[in-house]
Amino acid sequence: MSKPLRGDYKVSDIEKIYKECKDSKIKERLLAIKMIYSGEKITDVAEHLSYSHKTVYKWVDLWNELGIDGLKPQQRGKPRKPYLSEEEWQKIIQEIKDKGYNLQKLQEYVLETRGVNYTYKGIWTMVRRKLKVPYGKPYIINSKQSETAEKELKKN
Repeated sequence: MSKPLRGDYKVSDIEKIYKECKDSKIKERLLAIKMIYSGEKITDVAEHLSYSHKTVYKWVDLWNELGIDGLKPQQRGKPRKPYLSEEEWQKIIQEIKDKGYNLQKLQEYVLETRGVNYTYKGIWTMVRRKLKVPYGKPYIINSKQSETAEKELKKN
């Protein structure tokens, strides 16, 4: 059993959209719609693409209602609110700027002053974002090495 589809698209239009599309999920859904436009049954399309027929029916309904926008994956839920606001973090950064805190001391400081218990990784992530600290491992420079040693090494 096939479901009626929108009349404002042809198979060639869907093929063109399919070729231009970069999102793999949308492409898979467009392929299903194209196969249905070509005359295949929804159950056969679902079996061919390894989805349930209910899923393909849902895609057809979304296609009929919203067009290509209906085939875009929906965002689920919303991100969690941060424990401390942007302003709070700016205040913390100003307060500790010249104190030379390491991450563990900063974690304790935030717990004592703001009453929020961040994990070590959470503190590291926030510091990296707020202070724009690069995500790289520092390396040790030999203090006994002469300043011209690197230039000499590059020459050889």
